[in-house]
This record gives sequence, structure tokens and C-alpha cells, in this order.
Amino acid sequence: MEPERTRTWLAFILVGGFALVACLTVSLVITGFLQTNDAIEILKAFSSVFSGFVGLVIGYYFGRSESSNNNVPLKVEPDA
Repeated sequence: MEPERTRTWLAFILVGGFALVACLTVSLVITGFLQTNDAIEILKAFSSVFSGFVGLVIGYYFGRSESSNNNVPLKVEPDA
């Protein structure tokens, strides 16, 4: 398997898993199986651990490309 394809699948699993746990927690609160305060604590703990990884994946795939021509600095002219 190609490294790029592996990274893509890992990214889908990581971001999808993060979204799945968040949606599952919210749905358990809506259905009444989980108290709101407990759900907030679960989401805080879970997001503090996994938000860095999700940010890393999103930054990798949607970050600025080194080979594009968009990296040219803008010329800012001073006001007269």
C-alpha cells in the first residue's frame, strides 16, 4: 500500500472517530442515558487528548503547499 493512501485512511479513521465519539456522547445526552455534566467532562477529556491529533491531520492535508505559487509575499504599499 502506498504511504499516501495509508496516511489518508489513518486521517479518515482519526477524524471520523473523533466525530463519532462526539456525536455519540451528544446523542446519549439527548436520549437521557447520560447526564449533561458527565457528558461535558467526557467531551473535555476526549477533546483535550485527540484535538491535537485532529489538528495535525487537518493541517497536513489543508495546509499551504510548498510548491504552489501562492507563497509569494504580498507587496504592501504605505499610505501616502
